Amino acid sequence: MKLTALQTYNIEKALTKGKTIEAIRIYREATGCSLVEAKTEIDRLKAVLKVQKPWYFKDENLDAKSVSEEHAPNKALRMSTVFFVFIVVDLIIFAGLMYFKVFDSDAALAPVARSSSAQALLPQAKSKGRAKRIELPSVVDASSYSANLAPDENFKSLYKNKINSAVYIRRKSSSASSSYDDSLLERKIKSARSLLAAQRSAPAGQPINSIARSAKRPELDGVMSDGEWSEASQIVVDDALQSRLYLQSDGEWLFIACDVPEERSAKGYDQCRIYFHAGLLAKLVNERIHIGRSAGLTSIRQTQFKWQGEAPKTNDERWKKYSISDWGVYQYAYGSSSMVSGHRQYEAAIHLGEAGLHAGVPFTLYAEIETDPLKDEQGKFVERRYLGELGSRSSPVWMVF
Repeated sequence: MKLTALQTYNIEKALTKGKTIEAIRIYREATGCSLVEAKTEIDRLKAVLKVQKPWYFKDENLDAKSVSEEHAPNKALRMSTVFFVFIVVDLIIFAGLMYFKVFDSDAALAPVARSSSAQALLPQAKSKGRAKRIELPSVVDASSYSANLAPDENFKSLYKNKINSAVYIRRKSSSASSSYDDSLLERKIKSARSLLAAQRSAPAGQPINSIARSAKRPELDGVMSDGEWSEASQIVVDDALQSRLYLQSDGEWLFIACDVPEERSAKGYDQCRIYFHAGLLAKLVNERIHIGRSAGLTSIRQTQFKWQGEAPKTNDERWKKYSISDWGVYQYAYGSSSMVSGHRQYEAAIHLGEAGLHAGVPFTLYAEIETDPLKDEQGKFVERRYLGELGSRSSPVWMVF
């Protein structure tokens, strides 16, 4: 009997917490095998996890030098066995995940092959066709996203003035809260953030990734056509799944694409999120863009500011209970996505001036490529799932163009 995605998840969770007996119990209940068989399989799975996710086992002694010399002749055999087990268990886990995706989807999809040659032979997911091409504005007026600052104005003081203004309170409590904010205070906030970003430097010894410069602009239609991103810098964000991020700049725009070969469900929760400015300011958590399953893009700024006035009067004012996040912070940001290739692809462009990214100045970036969440047998949410992650809020990747 094959393990479901949820059973595999529960076993891995038990093993990473050091609960081997619990993992054996789950495996026996799932397969009906004997105690000896279960222990053997769990030991093998644990060996695989130590290779795939060694950070969960950092307290265990995994030093290869502890192997005694008299066992050296058997080392090659053991390594071959572990490698074989790694492949077998990986296929089991992958099959379980695919089973879950097929079970949870309206349309059955063919098994996914990871080689490009085999992939071409697979039935391709149905698509609504190529999205309409997004045309970038030929001219962007800097005054539409920036403003002059007074000597005593900074990011913190400006944001406090903004969130306490009557205009902001009405906007935040209305249906327009996610629309683009073109207020003078918001333009000043962007200017204050941009000035600080222009002075930023990476920590000593920090690796910095270069983003390719190219005058060639890709078409923003959610389809990564052949050769379209050939001049971009490529980053593999998941080795096993071969999810890749592409970045390039023409000096005015930052172009971003993401190819996700394993995302073949056209109706799932598909989203590519790119985060900027982590660590720039104590009160600024990040600014980010979200690209979903179709044309369009969402931009958000997450802060640690909190409302200091009276308590919320209605449910429309529930934002006053939490740290404040503002939507619609970028006017010049565009994105699209499609399944034309048979799997999910994302394309986006953000204006460097509005985003506060400067040529030759390092900046932080991290990314998340999310898919459908893991659910239990009752269909209840268990855990978010990702098909690729690059860096994190606490450990972002440093970039420069």
